[in-house]
Amino acid sequence: MGEFFSSSTGKVAAVLFIILIAVSIYALIVLPPNFANVWNNPKYWQLNPQYAPPAWIDSIIGPVFSPQVYVNNYAYGIQQSNGITYVTVSFTANYEYNKPWSEIFIVVNNPAIYSMEQPPVVSITVYRPDGSEMTLGPVPISNRVIVLGVSPEVVSQVNLFYAEKYHITSVVPAGSSAIPYIFYTYDDGKPAPLKGTYKFYLVFYVFSQNSSVINNNDLRIVLQGQAYGLMGTDNMGHDLWLGLLAGFPIDLAVGLLSALIIVIIAIIIGIIAGFYGGLVDESLMRLTDFVILLPAFPLLIVFSVLFQWSIWDAVIFLAIVSWGGASARIIRAMIMQIRSAQYIESAVIAGASRMWILRNHIMPQIIPYVLYLLVTNVPGAILTLASINFLGLAGSEYRHGGACSSIMLMSLVR
Repeated sequence: MGEFFSSSTGKVAAVLFIILIAVSIYALIVLPPNFANVWNNPKYWQLNPQYAPPAWIDSIIGPVFSPQVYVNNYAYGIQQSNGITYVTVSFTANYEYNKPWSEIFIVVNNPAIYSMEQPPVVSITVYRPDGSEMTLGPVPISNRVIVLGVSPEVVSQVNLFYAEKYHITSVVPAGSSAIPYIFYTYDDGKPAPLKGTYKFYLVFYVFSQNSSVINNNDLRIVLQGQAYGLMGTDNMGHDLWLGLLAGFPIDLAVGLLSALIIVIIAIIIGIIAGFYGGLVDESLMRLTDFVILLPAFPLLIVFSVLFQWSIWDAVIFLAIVSWGGASARIIRAMIMQIRSAQYIESAVIAGASRMWILRNHIMPQIIPYVLYLLVTNVPGAILTLASINFLGLAGSEYRHGGACSSIMLMSLVR
């Protein structure tokens, strides 16, 4: 053991292993236990941009992509008059990017609001840096998430604003969101970003005197950015950083379990063959040759389809058919060499048992190689099972999260 950790490779491997364990524990703490179901729920990710680069890209190329903004600091007020509750919300947004926010979401986390007989409506006034005002709405609050930019009322009002101010008609393309055009001006007949501070003033009209129908804890306002998070998003808006985190514990467990089974079988076969020799050695080596010739990956695909294996079934099968290779043979050769040493013969003459010799003379010498086998078998197992996942044959506990981190985890273990 000391020999393994005294080498540079052993120290690096130990540090990386500790990091992987720490990240896996962190992932288990911060992510919900049903993250696989969350990953498959498109509504959970609908506020995120699609195909977005990571947010730190602006620190490299300059203020190009507007980041995702969750509006938390806003002024909130509530009044009642003539059976109507007026809820006012105002906030500012500093726009300094080349690409504006692509959408504005108004999230109302209170089913009592959008299930009312007469749903509330919201009107928005945007005060732009050039002194102009843009009035949007009223937009009905008929769902939990209101996608402001695709509302027909908002699209028509943004088009009207550009027609009156710049004499340009139908500025918002058909089927597109009108929100980016809130942050544009026209310079020499071309659209250009209008940078500066924008003030948003929202008025919710709730047709009820019940002030508890809507409050500031129910509201969430999101400016959908062009960049997102530490690793960006995919075509569904999934946060790739969360997917990476979710895959670490699964990948690490898959790799370690498979490697552990492979190493245990290789040690048992190698020790028995090297210690006893003769017919036992010959039989075990022929068994090893047979295992080497087995097409492990095609068999894994076939059995996964036929028996609907979970990822753990696949791990066990993969380990059982992968222990052959050079592992058992090298351990056998090491033991045969050690067995012929003079100090082993002296121990036998002194009456030492085989178990005593194995424990005190043989195992200490093969442990560094066993640790090496354990480390080098982890990435192979992860890569193979990631391939199964790519084909859609892995269990759901691995499919949504495990593959996202397989390549990175494999590269770290290597």
